[in-house]
Amino acid sequence: MADRLSILQSLSDLELAQRILPIWTDWGVEDTGVSIHSLGLSYLTHAGKELGFCAVTEIPAPRQGNYKHITADVRSDSAWFDFASQRVELLAEFERFDGKQKDLSAKVENLLLAQHRWQNPATILLMAYWTEGLVGLPDHACLRKIVTQGYKTQLREEVAGGIGSCLCFLQFIVQRGKDNLFRLSKIVVRGG
Repeated sequence: MADRLSILQSLSDLELAQRILPIWTDWGVEDTGVSIHSLGLSYLTHAGKELGFCAVTEIPAPRQGNYKHITADVRSDSAWFDFASQRVELLAEFERFDGKQKDLSAKVENLLLAQHRWQNPATILLMAYWTEGLVGLPDHACLRKIVTQGYKTQLREEVAGGIGSCLCFLQFIVQRGKDNLFRLSKIVVRGG
């Protein structure tokens, strides 16, 4: 089973990000379309490989278990698998946060449903979000409540909370340079 604290420490190491994706940390990118989203997914997946996992991007959770009928396609932005057990160890979502809690709530719901479908209650759920500079933070306690208590889908289907589930948060802080390009300046573990 993956060690949550060491994974979060490794992921928040800006030197790892500089080594893996200098396009994001040093060169800079425009904030057009899904450019920063793409870099976040790339970082999470490459970092998973660096940390010894079989890491993939956008893999659909299998339609199995008690929740196979809810929502046609459930995919996480990044999923890390243990080579020996072949079980999913980490599921991650990466999203812009510009003050709208509902945007992150939907991503956390997706993580919980994917965890149920992968049938590994010990899977680490990672909600990674990026902000331009330091801004007000999302309500981490409210997001954790989704994971512990569950939620109802738009079709009023019940998704139970995860027993023993661990929801973690990383904030990716990007800064706009004088050249109008965005660069990753810091990665912070959030949510206590």
